[in-house]
Amino acid sequence: MELLDRLRLHYAHLGIEAYLLGGFIRDTLLGRAAYDIDLAVTGDAKEQANGIAQAMGGTFVPLDEERGIYRVAAITPDDGRWTVDIATLQGDIETDLQRRDFTIDALAVPLANTDVPSDEWPIIDPTGGLKDMDSKTLRLTGPDVLADDPLRLIRVVRIAVQTGFEIETETADAVQRQVGLLSSVSAERVREELLTILSMPGVWRSVTLLDTLGLMDEVLPELISARGVDQPKEHHWDVFDHSLHCAAFVEQVLDPEFRRDDPAGKFIPWSPWLAEHFEEEYADGHTRATYLKLAALLHDVAKPETKALQPDGRIRFLGHPVKGAATSKKILKRLRASSKATEAVRAMVDQHLRPSQLAQKGEMPTSRAVYRYYRDVGDVAVDTLYLCMADYLAARGPDIDLEDWARHCEKMRFTLEEKRVQERPERQQRLLTGHDLMALFNLSPGPELQPILEMVQEAHAAGEANTKEEALAMVSQALGKKPTTTEAQHV
Repeated sequence: MELLDRLRLHYAHLGIEAYLLGGFIRDTLLGRAAYDIDLAVTGDAKEQANGIAQAMGGTFVPLDEERGIYRVAAITPDDGRWTVDIATLQGDIETDLQRRDFTIDALAVPLANTDVPSDEWPIIDPTGGLKDMDSKTLRLTGPDVLADDPLRLIRVVRIAVQTGFEIETETADAVQRQVGLLSSVSAERVREELLTILSMPGVWRSVTLLDTLGLMDEVLPELISARGVDQPKEHHWDVFDHSLHCAAFVEQVLDPEFRRDDPAGKFIPWSPWLAEHFEEEYADGHTRATYLKLAALLHDVAKPETKALQPDGRIRFLGHPVKGAATSKKILKRLRASSKATEAVRAMVDQHLRPSQLAQKGEMPTSRAVYRYYRDVGDVAVDTLYLCMADYLAARGPDIDLEDWARHCEKMRFTLEEKRVQERPERQQRLLTGHDLMALFNLSPGPELQPILEMVQEAHAAGEANTKEEALAMVSQALGKKPTTTEAQHV
């Protein structure tokens, strides 16, 4: 890896002792690509991080100033996206490693000795991490490491899912006993760890581990009231389990292997441009796909408070999308998410039923209904279509009716394809302007012009008004008067 070579030469030039640590060693030994490097260094970590950022064209980020940890992040042609986290060495290297979280991450190699193949690295291993790697076990280095940094409580889940290792019993018990310590961690750090977990493959294991270890109660306590809340007979799971399955099904509907091989997956609409859409880095350093999984977890968060038994004996959750959107907004604000991320999740939760309601069962939406959908839902309209599909799969579970599912997917497909039609340049062109309306219909400038222009644009996008003459006729009929100048005769 060229980055490792550059770091080794950089520190050799400075004459500073540096050690490669933890996750990079673990992933390299497991044969996995690794682009996140941890270094423990003698001297001032902040000064050195600034120096690396300047030397290698990266961005300096104060990651945890209280603990003296700094990050350099960059994208380079040779190495792609990479990060280097740098911390000042606490005592000698073995003492430093024993303070770290998991044995498989309490490994170190002198950076100067990484010029040989990784299987020849002189690994320092004071806590038995190599043995735990062989047995695929995730074990804490000691009894006090969770209290030293309570974020490690949730990091247990990330590392377990990332490696596929099993959490050792005493480690799981320690997490469950000390889970309340997580409340002392800054919201930003908890949010970053949660989103990182959701960004990784294996969402079902992630969310179930968060639950079984008691972490869900601390991270997303609003979800807990959903446990055991029954749903109508069309639903296979209660509200809580449905929400967890919905996040997992988001991963499925975005997975090309699921769409290719699974009987239900074959009906899911897809186009090449969608891969780039969901991989887009959207907000706070995370992709649209990650926020879609979070929205799936939260989409029914208000069902417990809106549950009602109707006179016909059926269960209803009237207004749960609107109330759920408000709750989701509060959750994202509590986690100190950006306004962009907050609004995206809020909108998806608010609109998650909308795609299935665009047309009556067995019918396709009208072009006008599709236009209004994209206009109203905005930036996350496409994302919400896939939330709607994941929601359907998580509702039916193993009881899915493939014929009904195929009809549902066909409606989503039409809505996606109609969007592309309506985005064609000839459909985007404005047929009338506010000036036209004032000149031709003797209207005064003001906000009352906007609904008329929107009516024309909607008809144009739907293919119902394709010329200025047709647009004028539509406005004339709506206003109940003809154009007042001869200009209209020459359009």
